Amino acid sequence: MAKVLIADDDLEILELLKFTFENEKHQVITAVDGEEALKKAKEEKPDIIILDVNMPKLTGFEVCEKIREDSSTCLIPVIMLTSLTKPKDRITGIKLGADEYLGKPFETFEVLARVEGLLNRIKESISANPLTKLPGNTSIEKEIKRRIESKEVFSVMFIDADNFKAYNDKYSFEKGDNIIKLIAVILRSSIAELGNKNDFLGHLGGEDFVVVTTPDKVQVLAGKITNTFDSLIPCQYDEEVRTRGYVWGLDRQNKEVKFPLMSISAGIVNVEPGKFIHYSQIIDKAKIILTNAKQEPGSSYKIE
Repeated sequence: MAKVLIADDDLEILELLKFTFENEKHQVITAVDGEEALKKAKEEKPDIIILDVNMPKLTGFEVCEKIREDSSTCLIPVIMLTSLTKPKDRITGIKLGADEYLGKPFETFEVLARVEGLLNRIKESISANPLTKLPGNTSIEKEIKRRIESKEVFSVMFIDADNFKAYNDKYSFEKGDNIIKLIAVILRSSIAELGNKNDFLGHLGGEDFVVVTTPDKVQVLAGKITNTFDSLIPCQYDEEVRTRGYVWGLDRQNKEVKFPLMSISAGIVNVEPGKFIHYSQIIDKAKIILTNAKQEPGSSYKIE
């Protein structure tokens, strides 16, 4: 359910849109002129705004411009409705920051579809990890739920780097970010080479990644990922560390200990219809298997 602000001085259109969105369980706020629309945008902080262009007091163009100038409302998506059909009017709306532009007359369900599509795209964009640009938690959950509901047979691989903190502490967070980017590249290239066309790669955060593939591909992918990581990771250390094979670092008790060079571990769950009913059950199971894989020296993977 989303909070939707609809602004239009045509009361018939306003009521029609209000009814359509409320019927789909969205919360609707209305305004009949530009000043009221701007005021409610700032007070209510809606999830999305639908603006008519030709309104009294302030036009939709003016409202959109002021929304984008205000830090408290600048990220709210805006859809503009207008009977103006000239290309320059559409360009004006886009330049002022409108996300979508619909001409009048329109089908109410088209407006509804545009709103829900735009909200979903923004939600997925916000979810994307800023470091790797890979889909984040929301998209990962959505993908696994989709496969559960479609009763597919699939595999989930939970991947994590070992001894990453020790590397970070010695070489800096910036170098650590480069390792995370390297892992993302290894995963993406491994899937491109050996995976399926519709395999999914997501980044939960930190050095935690998720691959969704099929049982016939998952072991081959896991082997490729661990072998590639092991071949590339020594180059991320200085020569002295590579020679001795470890770095000094602090453990959880704040004692100085030797940490081996980074490795990568994966826990794999094969999912069949009816085996799991919720996304979190699969992730929790994969984490347990990952913990077992981490008990092995060096890079390794384990399958349920």
